[in-house]
Amino acid sequence: MTLKLEDTDVLCGRAIQYYEGDDVAKDFGEALRLFTLAAERGHAIGQLFVGLMLAYGKGIEVNLAMAVKWFLLAADQGEALAQCELGEVYKYGRGAPQDYEDAVKWYRLAAAQGFADAQCKLGGMYKKGRGVAQDDTEAVKWYRMAAEQDNPVAQRFLGLAYQLGKGVTIDLTEALKWFTQAAALDDAAAMYYIGLLYTEGEVVRQDIEEARVWFRLAAEEGEVDAQYSLGVMYECGDGVMQDYDEALQWYLMAAEQGYGDAQFRLGMMYKEGLGVEEDEAEAVMYLWLAADKGNENAQEMLDSMEM
Repeated sequence: MTLKLEDTDVLCGRAIQYYEGDDVAKDFGEALRLFTLAAERGHAIGQLFVGLMLAYGKGIEVNLAMAVKWFLLAADQGEALAQCELGEVYKYGRGAPQDYEDAVKWYRLAAAQGFADAQCKLGGMYKKGRGVAQDDTEAVKWYRMAAEQDNPVAQRFLGLAYQLGKGVTIDLTEALKWFTQAAALDDAAAMYYIGLLYTEGEVVRQDIEEARVWFRLAAEEGEVDAQYSLGVMYECGDGVMQDYDEALQWYLMAAEQGYGDAQFRLGMMYKEGLGVEEDEAEAVMYLWLAADKGNENAQEMLDSMEM
């Protein structure tokens, strides 16, 4: 018996309930079974979700090549999220050979439907000149479209464009506006950039305490530049009471993310016994890590220690 479109709609609706745990116990296996039934009968949403579950290992082992197959079927029916996912596939070479031009093609199809994530990602391709000629003005156009739909990453990049004068005239007030909108949507990097603006005092009154507040908000969300900046503030007593323990805490968080400058500062604190007992072995370990990241100061210190 052939299922009618409305029957596959019912299948997908039930599958989404199991996928999200809406009025039923969450069950990815059952969701996948129902999505697959709908997908095999040509339902675009079913095809999309089967692709997503294969791509991200929800209820089934990751199989990127099979995910691409289902994304293509859904994308050919105009499903914008599937088109955007294919952009990611070809941008990063996950499930298919890397091909920036194909990535741009799929991002553009989704972006033309008003899909904000795709608009933001297409802006990124123009910004970096991947699959298209590098064009900051075109990048800003797509970032703005996504930003106006409350895409926080696009808002942050639009803020950076205004801060740096890339594709638009420098306008720090406009930069702060977009950073603030992104920060309100929990974008940690935007919080960090607001902190920098308060540190520099060009568009707002210089306020190191306000900068510290924004750095901490960003750092607590894992923003590594903010973690390092807080470490520097506390180590040097820059606008705050000097606190080596606090500095160590933030440097360590940044160092654990592979941040070379934080690894260097940790090495120096262990070498000089700042907030910790002097420990040459720990110092050397962090200095080596920093030097391996290209930190020249760390390499010079290691050379001077004849390590």
